[in-house]
Amino acid sequence: MKRTGFTLMELLLVICIFALTVVVLAPVVRLTKERAHRINCANNLRLLSLGLHMYAADHRDEFPPDLGELYPGYVKSDKTFICPAGRAGGTPENLGYIYVAGLKESSPQDEVIVRDGDGNHGGRGGNVLRVGGSVEWLGRGSQVVRQESVPLRM
Repeated sequence: MKRTGFTLMELLLVICIFALTVVVLAPVVRLTKERAHRINCANNLRLLSLGLHMYAADHRDEFPPDLGELYPGYVKSDKTFICPAGRAGGTPENLGYIYVAGLKESSPQDEVIVRDGDGNHGGRGGNVLRVGGSVEWLGRGSQVVRQESVPLRM
């Protein structure tokens, strides 16, 4: 008589190989997701930079008193103000970015004007937007020069 099924040993071997594959790939998937959030966050800051500079062009080279004034005239989507890696998930109370008010287009180009909120990106660092329009990642332990900030109102 010919058997056509799997033996218990073969089935256990397949289950073990599958479980090992999941264990090996889980960290790779997590790192890929974190990287995607970091890139999306940097793109949001680039859009905010465009909005800030368009606002300044219309208002004697002064940036707005708070970021909420950019919406909807200069930044079309309210999702731009929400960090995708924010722990609060984008609530009106915590939109994910900290804005430094009182700067002008003539401020030093390397001055930080918008940065990630505390706790975004799992505490591993955060993106910063500088007055000149550059966006960069600062790892944990990096210093942001200016800390005065205004809460975001929309």
